[in-house]
Amino acid sequence: MTANRVFLNDDGIIEIQVRGNQTVDSVQDMGDKTIKLAEELLAANRRVMVLDNLLEMGMVPAEARGRVVELIKSNEYDKLAMLGNDTLLRFGANLMLQATGKGNRVKYFEDRERCIAWLKKP
Repeated sequence: MTANRVFLNDDGIIEIQVRGNQTVDSVQDMGDKTIKLAEELLAANRRVMVLDNLLEMGMVPAEARGRVVELIKSNEYDKLAMLGNDTLLRFGANLMLQATGKGNRVKYFEDRERCIAWLKKP
């Protein structure tokens, strides 16, 4: 089983730490936890910003990547950023982000500080 983690970080951002190899079920579990935190933020009239931290991610089968796109398309958030450190990952993440149709509300970063700054910017 993976050691994924979904939590509200010190910046008030929902952070998803994706660790190790993933499955459709592990992706869905992270999605469910993210939705729950987003609902809590919305109920408190707070912005919903999501940081998908992919720095420790392993293999992700096509079905699981498809589920990520579905979750990004269907959920309510102000901004979503993916954080990674690999050229191939950046390419794949940008393709997935384009497929969501969320435009300027989603972005890929390789630098955590720039990522957090973008998410916090109104």
